[in-house]
Amino acid sequence: MPFTSLPRGRRRALIGLGVALATVSAFGIYRAASGDAGSPPVNVTFVLGGGSKVKKAVGGSPQGTGLAIQGSFSGLAAAADGTVYLFTQEDQGMVMWKRATSGSTTRIPLTGVDNQTAEQTAVASDGSIYLATGDSLWKTGPDGKTTKLVDTKCDNPRPFVNASIDEFCTGHVVGVTITADGTVYFGDQTILGQHASYVHRISGDMVELVAGRPPQDNESLLRTNPAVKNGIDPPAGTKAKDVLVPDIWNSGWLASSASGIYWRTGPGIVRINADDTLTPLVGARDPDSISELKGPFDSIGNALDAEIGKGSISSSRGDLITIPDRSEIYYTDARETHSPPFSSEYRWAGKKTVTQKDFIDNLLSGKVIYQVSGESIAPVIAGVQAIAASDDSLYIAAESETDSRTTGVLQVELPEMS
Repeated sequence: MPFTSLPRGRRRALIGLGVALATVSAFGIYRAASGDAGSPPVNVTFVLGGGSKVKKAVGGSPQGTGLAIQGSFSGLAAAADGTVYLFTQEDQGMVMWKRATSGSTTRIPLTGVDNQTAEQTAVASDGSIYLATGDSLWKTGPDGKTTKLVDTKCDNPRPFVNASIDEFCTGHVVGVTITADGTVYFGDQTILGQHASYVHRISGDMVELVAGRPPQDNESLLRTNPAVKNGIDPPAGTKAKDVLVPDIWNSGWLASSASGIYWRTGPGIVRINADDTLTPLVGARDPDSISELKGPFDSIGNALDAEIGKGSISSSRGDLITIPDRSEIYYTDARETHSPPFSSEYRWAGKKTVTQKDFIDNLLSGKVIYQVSGESIAPVIAGVQAIAASDDSLYIAAESETDSRTTGVLQVELPEMS
């Protein structure tokens, strides 16, 4: 499936944006100002990690910023009220770090699951966290007990057929979101044979198809096929179950708002409406019209013209979230990853502790975040592993490696609403 490459100027601009996170100073609030005086500043605070204390026991702890969160990154989630959940893989198993809005942090070992990395997460109103890890959809309780809801281990996946949750099987589960009424939606694909991406809904003990269809015999998987094109930039009235989304390595992430379910469909993002039709959000109409990056939160063009970069099976891939109180969408572009150096273009100021500076100086490479607000698209920051959101805030996860690997979570302060 062909994808338009970035214009050379925009590629240079992305590399420039990639420096931003490395120069984050994280003792309190840190302000970055680009070379454009009209660009809004970016304020960032550590909420977990960046400290020196290593905690192994279960139970409450001091403020999360005093901790060194050891282990490799395995997932990030945020509840509507701003409670943050960080998943890491330690030598002895997976761990969930829960950071309350008060700052108190609890380390909770997980049972029933190990060696999994969540491509996307969602937090239910009862405090349960859903993890889409590729090979399964898991549900983790507040006590760390984890159970498998949707499996991928079967000889003949048939995700295009409604089935009981015990009988349903698909090829790959990468996305999950929960609507205000508590309904769980997940994004999945068939990865062997018929390449296609789908959206499903869990309704009682049944799994129901919401969007996507399998390819017909000898059907083209290129954008010249209207069914494929309509999955990226659907005309008004396009039914969600009529589109074909064959880009299985770059689709399936979900987000929800009062307006509907947002679905990453490869180079685009569409909204699934209440009447089962699709509305485009990021439509890949004219990628060459997207301008060079000016600075954080500065518009680079119309979201319908933008095209999301293509990751691969071996690379870090996508994210998709909504911030309900702001009516904004955020996604990550994995076309290029960044291990950000210092930059004269994106300067950051503010105090930092020795351990926080050490964390920043040894960041691992990460993805670029984009914001869609109204019809406009803008870069936010680079070098992140994952994103999550509460009702009004954006959180990012970053990894650092010196003598051992540690993970941190930061909150990005967003511009005031106009």
